[in-house]
Amino acid sequence: AGAGALMALLEKRKEKLSKEGLFDKDLKKDIPFLPDRIGVITSPTGAVIKDILHRISDRFPINVTIWPVKVQGDKSAEEIIDAIEGFHLLEQSNLKKPDVIIIARGGGSTEDLMAFNDEELAEIVSKSNIPIVSAIGHETDTTIIDFVSDLRASTPTAAAELVVPVRSELINAVNGLKQRLIY
Repeated sequence: AGAGALMALLEKRKEKLSKEGLFDKDLKKDIPFLPDRIGVITSPTGAVIKDILHRISDRFPINVTIWPVKVQGDKSAEEIIDAIEGFHLLEQSNLKKPDVIIIARGGGSTEDLMAFNDEELAEIVSKSNIPIVSAIGHETDTTIIDFVSDLRASTPTAAAELVVPVRSELINAVNGLKQRLIY
C-alpha cells in the first residue's frame, strides 16, 4: 500500500510538471561536443564518482569539478539544488563554471531515489543555463529529473561516455584527414 501511494504521488507530480511544460523538448540544451570542464554532483564516496572519473580519464582526460552532496535522505534534494546554483555562481568568484553538469547516483529503491523526484529540484534542473545530464540509478530506474534534464544517461558510467568523446578516435580521424589532404 505504501509503494502504491508513493507511485501515485510520483505520477501526479509528473503530470503536473508535464502540464507546466518542464518536459518539453524545446527546453533541452545541447550537450557540448568537447567540454572544457565537467561538473559532477554526487556523493564523494562510493563507486559512482570513481566510475565517472575513471571513464572520463580513459576517454578524454578533462577538468572535473566535484560538488559533494548527499544523494539520499531528507536534505539531499536541497543539497543538489544548492550545488546546481553553486555551479552557476562560480564565475562570481573568478572560477570557471562547468560546460556541462552530471547529476549522478547509483541504483536503489524508489524510496532511496525520492530526492530526484523533488518538484523544486525538477524546476531548478529545467531552468539551468548549464546543460544537465541525469544519471540516476540503473537503466530501469526513472526519476522526474530524467524528464527535465537535457539528457538522460542510463547509468553514471554512461553519462561520462556521453559528455566526452574518445580522444584516440579524434586523433585518428584528424590524422586520416591530414593524410587525405596530403594525398
